[in-house]
Amino acid sequence: MRAHRFTLSALALLAGMSLAAAQQQAPANQATNPIGDGPFKSQQGGKEEPGSHQSGANNDANNDMVFVDGKLNVPGAPQDSQTVPSKSSKHNAEIDALPIMAMSIGLSDEQKHRIADSVAKSDAPVEAIDTKPGDMLPVTTQAAELPKDIAPGVGDVKTIRTKDKVLIVRPANMVVVDTIKK
Repeated sequence: MRAHRFTLSALALLAGMSLAAAQQQAPANQATNPIGDGPFKSQQGGKEEPGSHQSGANNDANNDMVFVDGKLNVPGAPQDSQTVPSKSSKHNAEIDALPIMAMSIGLSDEQKHRIADSVAKSDAPVEAIDTKPGDMLPVTTQAAELPKDIAPGVGDVKTIRTKDKVLIVRPANMVVVDTIKK
């Protein structure tokens, strides 16, 4: 019984090897073209997919292309959106170079003006700090509460008054998230 199984296994292996060898031996004309001597199958019907090749009539590359330098080249498309690569957009290159923690919290000019006026009228001490957005201040730095009615929806931020600007910081990590010039 054991010899019978061995014989069947050997025959199956031999049949598989001969089948693989037969598939590898292709005629000489099929080595370069799998269909034979004629054209490839996609070209045999005489017609091709519409739009599969660029037309030769209008070859102005900038008018035919959907994207030019990473920007959408269609009517009504924004010209300098955030999807444009930074190598093609100076604005996006500046944003890419900015650390995430230094990103502005989105204060409007009116909100910035109201915050600056509120801090100027307060009795908050003037700190001698020279910093920019994204910098982390010492935890011991005194920061004043920001009244919620001045900039609603901003979140948990505090202010620090300096000689020439107001710093907006996140109290949890004391990272400067925005600056307002006086």
